[in-house]
Amino acid sequence: MKIHNYIFLVPIFDSAHLVQHASAKSEEIRNKGLPFIADDFKITVATDTIYAAERNEVLERPTTLVDVFPTPPGEVDDWMQGNSELTRLALGKLAKLRLSPAAQRSYLEQLVNQFLDSENALTRLREKYPDQWEAATGARVRKERKLVLEYPPGSTHSAADVNNIVRSLKEDLSRQAPALDEEFLDAMSWGSIADWLMRCPLDFEIESAS
Repeated sequence: MKIHNYIFLVPIFDSAHLVQHASAKSEEIRNKGLPFIADDFKITVATDTIYAAERNEVLERPTTLVDVFPTPPGEVDDWMQGNSELTRLALGKLAKLRLSPAAQRSYLEQLVNQFLDSENALTRLREKYPDQWEAATGARVRKERKLVLEYPPGSTHSAADVNNIVRSLKEDLSRQAPALDEEFLDAMSWGSIADWLMRCPLDFEIESAS
């Protein structure tokens, strides 16, 4: 194997001195007579623009920007007790999904768990990657504004309908904040359901008997 071209990657290429330096070094290396250096060896100065496609692929590849740490069950209980009115409102809505009282409570506990997980992760994301935080929260706000249009009253009757909303939100988040990994998107999507149930943007209709 012989090396014909060595790419000297620099953050900013705005000086002819870099070309002169590369030319001098190219000649110096060729004159060494090294067996792995081609006769036409040269050093090319470049920035990462020559790898624009690869650079964008790396930047958009989902990665773990911040970890989603599980909230201890005790903290979930404390939060629900400290926000009893929100809990009562959400349980009233879940009752329309024909869940038993025990199932309603368990379902809401898991939703609140995801809500707390995602809010804590979002706080860390805002501190470390404010641009990604803005993209993620912006996507959630836009979805919330369209909830009534996309899921009008009478269209949501079951937990399966909730799953569809979560799936749709994850797809929106993935498109608008592609750097976020699957675990973060999942927690944020389910956490948003809990938030919308408690703050009223999301409600269900009791399905009429056929």
